[in-house]
Amino acid sequence: MIFRKPVFLLFLLLNVAFLFADPVSVNSIHETGSTTRDRQLREFLQAFRPGVSSYFNFGINYTPLSSQLPLESPFGIHDGYAFSQHATVFISMPAFEKKIVDLGAFWSAERHGWDTEDFLFFPAYEKFSFIRSVQTGGFTFSYPKIKLGAALGVQYQNIEKTNEVYPDESDSLYFWGHAYFGKVALQTSFHKADWRHVRVGIDLESKAVLGGDSSGWKTYLPNFDVALFNGDEDDSVKITWEQNLYKQMLYSRVSAFLPDHGFSSASLTFYPDPSRLFSLEASMFKKENGDFVFGGGIDLLFLRVAYNQAYDYENFFGAKGTVIVELHFALSSIEKKFFGLNAAKPAPMEDQQIRIPSAKDFGGAK
Repeated sequence: MIFRKPVFLLFLLLNVAFLFADPVSVNSIHETGSTTRDRQLREFLQAFRPGVSSYFNFGINYTPLSSQLPLESPFGIHDGYAFSQHATVFISMPAFEKKIVDLGAFWSAERHGWDTEDFLFFPAYEKFSFIRSVQTGGFTFSYPKIKLGAALGVQYQNIEKTNEVYPDESDSLYFWGHAYFGKVALQTSFHKADWRHVRVGIDLESKAVLGGDSSGWKTYLPNFDVALFNGDEDDSVKITWEQNLYKQMLYSRVSAFLPDHGFSSASLTFYPDPSRLFSLEASMFKKENGDFVFGGGIDLLFLRVAYNQAYDYENFFGAKGTVIVELHFALSSIEKKFFGLNAAKPAPMEDQQIRIPSAKDFGGAK
């Protein structure tokens, strides 16, 4: 009974969503390839921290109605299903006899696109279908005691199915490298002899889960992510500023693309606990025509429900005007501590101590 009303409301939202949904364009599907490659490397940057022993992230976007995210092509509007499936695994453990050095491996894969039929594993591959997969893998080396780490790997993009309505695209192989020392990380990637991006991540915020402070002024220092992209025509810079506003439970994030686009998106996220296993977010993003769109979402351990959330606009083909449901599970760990990606503190854990009853508990002899 307690779940009947929320389930009914979710069902109602999904069934009326198509009345306000905007179609996804062939260009937005094409551009999501580079967005996915960059997001996987940003995810690695946030997961590969001193002492982190594992990180897992599995998810699938669910759009049950063929009219939720139709495709807009030069031939008109076509009903179908936009989809995204992803999995990420990172494992690191002490190596050699002294166990002061950690060796690890990272793998992230995403399969996304648009198809005329709803599916889990096997798409229809019909006219106007587009299926792409992006995989990022690599090996890591870290010295947690001095907060030093490095990684090398490859990215592979595979075009399973395309159509003449989409811009030309082919399979591609990229190489990437990553290094961090203290609170600064440097990352880059290459395609053949050309560099594709250079990123500098600066996390000044003190986080207890990484051995920092649990409170105080150091926990209010800002975090920055600055990435320079080598585009086909012009280079661009994306700057993201994350700021703790209240006890590492309320954060603001602002992103901008320079020099042309300017302000890109902003969000205000509330985490009931600094472990970041649950969140409520309000966000806004700027469309290419300059209009602003407002939305938000709720993120639970196994479920994310969003409407016009900036994350979906940037990473899910510019999706807007409809409810997006993502079934997912994501968790990081350091020894026996568990937390969400890039969290400040581990989740609270209670160890129950079992005590054998004595005679005192039953009013017996003292």
